[in-house]
Amino acid sequence: MDPLIDGNVDSAAATLRAWPRLEPIWRRARVVRYPHQLKAAGEIVNRLEGSALLADEVGLGKTIEAGLVLEELRARGEVRLALILCPAGLLSQWRDELRTKFARQVALQPRVPPASGIVLASLDWAKRPPQAGAYQARQWDLVIVDEAHHLKSQRSQNHRFVAGLPRRRMLLITATPIQNELAELYHLVALVKPAVFGSYMQFYRRFLLAPRRPRNVDELRQELSGVMVRRTRQEANIALPERKVELLKVDLTPPERELYERATRLLVQAYRERRAQQETILPLVLIQRELCSSSFALAETLERMGPSWFGPEARDLLHCAQEIRQNQKAEAARALLCGMREPALVFTEYRATQMYLGRQLEEAGLEVHYLHGGQVQRQRGMEIDAFRRRGGVLVATEAGGQGLNLQTASVVVNYDLPWNPMRVEQRIGRVHRLGQTREVRILNLCARDTVEEHVLSLLHEKIDMFRRVIGDLDVILRHLEHEKPLESQLLEIFLTESGQSIESRMDDLARKVRRGSVQEVAGRGV
Repeated sequence: MDPLIDGNVDSAAATLRAWPRLEPIWRRARVVRYPHQLKAAGEIVNRLEGSALLADEVGLGKTIEAGLVLEELRARGEVRLALILCPAGLLSQWRDELRTKFARQVALQPRVPPASGIVLASLDWAKRPPQAGAYQARQWDLVIVDEAHHLKSQRSQNHRFVAGLPRRRMLLITATPIQNELAELYHLVALVKPAVFGSYMQFYRRFLLAPRRPRNVDELRQELSGVMVRRTRQEANIALPERKVELLKVDLTPPERELYERATRLLVQAYRERRAQQETILPLVLIQRELCSSSFALAETLERMGPSWFGPEARDLLHCAQEIRQNQKAEAARALLCGMREPALVFTEYRATQMYLGRQLEEAGLEVHYLHGGQVQRQRGMEIDAFRRRGGVLVATEAGGQGLNLQTASVVVNYDLPWNPMRVEQRIGRVHRLGQTREVRILNLCARDTVEEHVLSLLHEKIDMFRRVIGDLDVILRHLEHEKPLESQLLEIFLTESGQSIESRMDDLARKVRRGSVQEVAGRGV
């Protein structure tokens, strides 16, 4: 039996041609050899011939696996020139990983790529002229794209740029190969191995009843096995430290309660009007979530939108939000974090909330670091380095914390929660991942008697998303059988029901998700 599949770590490592070079490097750097990483590299190089969709669950070390694939292909003489594309915020992390764990230097974002070696660039930078033309004129032996879900739309500039790169092999890395529709999975697979599904119409006829409703699921999984490598933590037999989830409910002040009630009444009215006219409700989802984040986030959006959504009452609502200068959730977070000794990672979805909360924590004497999508690479690197060396509190937006290894922290505070459980798990995965040695505390803040409290109840108490393995492709496919995205279903419940009716509808939704998950797990014989 192939030792890479059998799971014997020493034998598996010994079969890699790259291992004689890597073994002393890993020994000096104290890199732990995990069987699932060696298996993944072996499967991709041997069974899938170096081209694959690498979709291991969050926190299992996909960067190491990609590095092993690159090293093995180089050792076999099959790769002389490789390109690694990633979000700008991950450039330093990739460069450091390749340097410390593989003793490889990279050419960082050269305008004209060299004829050999490893080129590392951010996708956002590489896709723009003039370098885009130079990169698409070069013949690459291997192209690796990290956070590859950014290629999910065939019409996006990201997808068009990567599709136009001449390459012999491609490795796409993402823990979430599907986020909204099955078409996203098709577009990723088509980049790696177009022959797997054929044309989109062929894919649609074989596997789709509707954009979010698959058919012939067993056949679909069989086809995916020819291009995708994916393991969950359970399948990888990884025993990470325990994670403890705590909920902290906060009572709103009278001005905050008034703002919440006024905004909710306007949202209900706007929802009815837009449904009647069959218009999009996505901006209402944004406003509802900002309302639960901070008055500052809501005010910023209302100011930008003007009267277009709420008519003449928009100005009064904006004034009401601007009058509130102190949020109770910030007070609770400050008291919570001031009593901690461990470094903490705080997540919020909105820049306005991030800046407000950061100021509150700084005024309390805490050392605060910031991560957000608007920072240049050098600034982000400095913030991360300072947090790793000195601790304190790292306040990050969703874009700021994407893909980073932040095991320095052992506390994750969800100041506000995304309504998508996959994104909740991705947040936690920044800290609860390979290399973490301490128990991880996950603290969820919410305002009492608001939509946010219902969302927390759904994710934590009713579905227990924080302790369940989520991100398994089987479970994702089951979830996608719902007629509507989870966010749309939640908004509909919140804006059409009240009181006990909300609780009843949320219970029904939770039962659907639980039933789907249990059926899938039972079907796999787990």
